[in-house]
Amino acid sequence: MTDTRPPSGEGPPQLHIFDADAREFELGSLVDGDDTWQLIVMVERTSADLCRGRISFRCEDERFDTDAILVEETEREVLARAEELPASMLRQLLLSIRDADA
Repeated sequence: MTDTRPPSGEGPPQLHIFDADAREFELGSLVDGDDTWQLIVMVERTSADLCRGRISFRCEDERFDTDAILVEETEREVLARAEELPASMLRQLLLSIRDADA
């Protein structure tokens, strides 16, 4: 949890919601059967020295997001790590997310 207290430091820390500050970057696409999924990396800075990222699979009205599976010190490092993921691993992630959602 990121400490999001007011600058005065008063009050309890508030829960930091991932999507609130996440930035989206296009990673490319993934063909799976007859579907072509758009791949998006959602990156959030969680502290001064930590970023985390999720992969979002999008095809027409369908969308499946991983948990925060990429954790690095900078946004650039999260994106570089995402670009290293082979298509076979991305397909496995998509399959596991779809199966879990069914």
